[in-house]
Amino acid sequence: DRILINTAEISDDTDKDGKPIDDVDSTPDNNKEGEDDIDIEKVKVKYFDLALKKWVSQAIVVEDGKEVITETGHTGNENPEPIVKVDVKSKKIKTVTVKFRYKIKVTNEGQIEGYVKELKDYIPEGLKFVAEDNPEWKQIDENIVTTTQLENTLLQPGESATVEILLTWINGENNMGLKVNVAEISKDYNEYGTPDIDSTPDNKKEGEDDIDDAPVLLGTKTGQVRVYIVLTTIILLTMAGGIILIKKYVL
Repeated sequence: DRILINTAEISDDTDKDGKPIDDVDSTPDNNKEGEDDIDIEKVKVKYFDLALKKWVSQAIVVEDGKEVITETGHTGNENPEPIVKVDVKSKKIKTVTVKFRYKIKVTNEGQIEGYVKELKDYIPEGLKFVAEDNPEWKQIDENIVTTTQLENTLLQPGESATVEILLTWINGENNMGLKVNVAEISKDYNEYGTPDIDSTPDNKKEGEDDIDDAPVLLGTKTGQVRVYIVLTTIILLTMAGGIILIKKYVL
């Protein structure tokens, strides 16, 4: 419960001449609860905790000058997040434009207000960062971009703030398959200088709550360009296993 108890007690007493004297209802230095020469004070230690969630909010396909935007309906609370799949017509691989809009939400899950001074995004191989699409982001490496757009947004406990980033598929028949984009909190701040209780900014450590990823999948087909929300293999296997157990033990 993060409550600290501090205790103080009279450990020695004398009369006016410095001679030992007996207290009528307590004994010095015996650490005995209930006596009137001892008392406690409680303080609750607050903690700092910023958490991040990332998800694909839109798949954008531009073909022959026509733009089609598909809303995924994801909220970031899916676990695991369903994969957003785009099937590109084989004859349009070189001319079609495919973009993915990601949302990154930071939530203050702690008890101390604080700031997200910087967010960092790791662009997967096969996708690219277009500066014109992301005026609030800055490219610092070939596959790393950062943003400070929340640096002055004070997050009180329980509050959230969301930013977006738009990444573009690099056209190519050999550039298909799964692309996993990762984002994390790279700098944080609170006025007490208290470190985050369960994560370290900018360490790219999987499993901490200040980092998250979002998957997309590119494929080809001969017909129309289509966008699918694909359930992961884990979910399918879990459902299949549940059906087998139901049939075996219930039916």
